[in-house]
Amino acid sequence: MRVHKKPSPMERGSQFFLLTVILFVHCRLACSLGDMVSNNINDRSSLLTLKSHITLDPHSILTRNWTSQTPICNWVGVTCDPLHNRVIELNLSSMELVGSIPPEIGNLSSLVSLDMNMNSFHGTIPPPIFNMSLLQVLDLSGNDLSGNLPIDMCKFGLHKLKTLNLYYNKLYGEIPLSLGECSELKLISLYGNNLAGHLPRQIGNLTLLTELFLGLNNLIGNIPEELCYLNNLQRFTIASNKLNGPLPRQIWNITALRELDVWNNSLIGFILSQ
Repeated sequence: MRVHKKPSPMERGSQFFLLTVILFVHCRLACSLGDMVSNNINDRSSLLTLKSHITLDPHSILTRNWTSQTPICNWVGVTCDPLHNRVIELNLSSMELVGSIPPEIGNLSSLVSLDMNMNSFHGTIPPPIFNMSLLQVLDLSGNDLSGNLPIDMCKFGLHKLKTLNLYYNKLYGEIPLSLGECSELKLISLYGNNLAGHLPRQIGNLTLLTELFLGLNNLIGNIPEELCYLNNLQRFTIASNKLNGPLPRQIWNITALRELDVWNNSLIGFILSQ
C-alpha cells in the first residue's frame, strides 16, 4: 500500500511560487508576441497608406509586391528588425514614383533610415517625420517637395539624425534655428531650394558636422563666425546665394576643410591658395 506524504507548508509555498513564475513568464511572452503582431500590423497599415498616395508607379514595383500575399518584411525597399519584426529601413530611391507622402509615415516608429530620393514626390514634408526619435537618415532629395521646414524641427525628434538630405526640392522659408539642436548631424544638404533669410549661427553647435551644402538658395546676410569653429567640417558650399559682408578669416583655421565654395555671392575677403 502506497502512502502519499502531505506536502509541508514550505513545499506548498515553493510550488505556488514556481507556478506564479511560470504564469508570469507565459503572460509576458504572450503580451510581447501580441505587441509584435500589433506593431507589425501598424507598420503594414502605414506603408499601405503610403502606397495609396502614389499616383504613378511606372515600373509596377510596389503595385506587384506590396500586397497582402507577401509578408511586409519581404516587400521591396523594406528592411525589418529580425528580433521585433519592425520596419527599420525604407528605401524607395530612384523608382520614378509620383505622389505625396502621407502623415501616416510617421507611425513607423522604429524607422532608422528613410530614403525616397530621386522620385517625384510633391506636397509638403509631413510634420510627423520630424518627430521620429530613432531616425538617423532622412533623404528626400531630388523630388518636388515644397513648403517650410518646421521651426521646431529638432526640438521633439530627430535627435539621432546623422544625415539630412533635402537637396533639389522646392522648399522655401528660413532655415530653422532649431536645426542646431540635432547634435548628431554629420551631413546637411539643402542645396538647390528656395530657402531665404540668414544663415543660422546655431549650426555652429553641430560639432560632428563634416559636410554642409547650402548653395543655390536665396540666403542673405553674413556668414556667422560660429560656423568657423566646426573643426570637423570638410566640405562647405554656400555658392549662388545673396550673402554679403566679409568672409571670416577664422574659416581658414578649420584644419579639416577640403572644399569651400562661396562663388556667386557678394562676399569680401581673400581665398587662400595652396
